[in-house]
Amino acid sequence: MLTLDITSLPEGIHHLELSPSAGEVNLDPSTFRDIQVDAVLQHHRDRILVKLQAEATAELTCDRTLRPYEQAVDGNYNVLFGPPSMVGREGEEFDEVRPLDSTDREIDLTEIVRDTLLLAIPQRQVAPGAEDESITQAFGEPADDDTDESEVDPRWSELKKLKDEE
Repeated sequence: MLTLDITSLPEGIHHLELSPSAGEVNLDPSTFRDIQVDAVLQHHRDRILVKLQAEATAELTCDRTLRPYEQAVDGNYNVLFGPPSMVGREGEEFDEVRPLDSTDREIDLTEIVRDTLLLAIPQRQVAPGAEDESITQAFGEPADDDTDESEVDPRWSELKKLKDEE
C-alpha cells in the first residue's frame, strides 16, 4: 500500500517524491519497474488536493511482432480528499473526490497510482522499429510444383483417395 501520513502536515503546499515498488501499488512486478511518483499536496483545513504524476517502465508485448519490449509510461491525476459531504450521496460519487474524515491519519494513493499507470499503457502496443518490419501475409506450406505426389505420408492415404474421387 502507498499511504501518506497526514498528521504532521501543516496547512500549505507540500512536494513529495515517492519511489514505490510495483507490489506496493498492486501492479505486476514482472511488467512494471522503476516507478516514480511526484505528488503535490495542497492542504487546507479539512481537505487535501493531491496532484500527482506517475512514471514507470513497462514491459509490453508488441502487437505486430509479438516480441517483448520496454516502454516508459506516465500519467497525471488530480484527486481531492475532503469531508464526506463533498463526496456526494450514494450513486452520485465522483472518483475525483474521496472522503477524508477529521480523524483520518493517512491518505491512500495505492489505487490512484495503479490506475494512472495502467491507463498510461498505450492501447496499441508497437515496439520501436516494428512498423518498418514486413509482416507475412501468406500462410501455410509454400506451393511447390516440383513436389512428388508419391511422397505423401501413408497416414494420409485415405484422405488422398477422397481428394482424388472429386
